[in-house]
Parts: sequence; structure tokens; C-alpha cells
Amino acid sequence: MFISGSAYEYGRFGDSGKDFIKDLSKALLKREFKLVSGFGLGVGTHIVEGALEEIYVEKKKKITDELCLFPFPLGNHTAPVWHSYRDHMLDEAGVALFIFGNKLEDISIKEADGVLKEFDIAYAKGSLLIPVGASGYAAERLWKRVVENYDDYFDTREKFELFLQLGTSPFRLESLIELILEIAN
Repeated sequence: MFISGSAYEYGRFGDSGKDFIKDLSKALLKREFKLVSGFGLGVGTHIVEGALEEIYVEKKKKITDELCLFPFPLGNHTAPVWHSYRDHMLDEAGVALFIFGNKLEDISIKEADGVLKEFDIAYAKGSLLIPVGASGYAAERLWKRVVENYDDYFDTREKFELFLQLGTSPFRLESLIELILEIAN
């Protein structure tokens, strides 16, 4: 499962956003998903933290068998280089999960355009798309896009009602994680 996201801030999740990411990572690994991450700001560290706890403490396996990281290098690269990098990351996953998706630009919080690009690449590859609208920002925009055009993204409406709940707030983080797992299975 590819986890796309960045978070300069966690919005309606507040500080519990970090625990959400960590607990989500652990839950996905418990369900035998292997994780792929671009190590997005404010997200990647917490994915790794949850993965380390689950892999070394519970599963007692090698991290390289369970977690694949593609940290973005610093510096100015051309759009084709970034696209190729994202494309390669998404080759590793059949499910793509989108959370938060914001960044600090100049002096204001903006949607992370990288998360939007990763969504488009995942869609082109035929990945199961799970934008968690309740987390806000780019993920919420993507969730709305999928809800409004659900039949373009899915060939069955079997999980439509569950999918609608991904945009619901207020929520319990544990329930949101269970909902994500149910949709992903």
C-alpha cells in the first residue's frame, strides 16, 4: 500500500494526527499490507515510527521486507524527474491511500500539489484509490472528486457507503482506521 501525504499541520486532527499516522501504519502491517512511502513532510516520520514498532516488536521481521521508502531529494529537479520518481514509487503498490496533503508555502498553508500528482499517477496505474477526506487538505479535495465521480474510479458500488464515511467528521481515529482497512481489503 502506498501512503501519500504531507502535513505541515494536521488541521482537525490536531496533535492526534501523528498518532493516527503511526497507528494506521501499524494496523496496515498487521493486516499483511507492505508499505510504500515517499516520506512526505510530517507524515513519513510517523509511518516509519509505526512500522518500526510493528515490525521489530510484533512481527520480528526485517524492515526491508515490510517498508519501502522513497524520500524525495532536496533541490530543484525538473517536472519529468519528479514524475518518473513518483511513477516508480507507485509501481510498488496496488492500493494508494491519501492523507492530509498540505505544505507551508511562503507564509501560508497550501494544498500539496505532489499528493494530487500522486493520485493521478495511481489512477493511471489502476491502483485502488483511498483518499481520506476527513483528514482535510488535498486528501479532502481528492475524496470529493472520487465521491462525485465514483463510477469513474470503481467498477462496483459495493463499498460506496463506506467510502462516503471517509469524509465524515467528527470521527474517532480508531474507527477511521478500521474503515480504511475495510475498504482496502
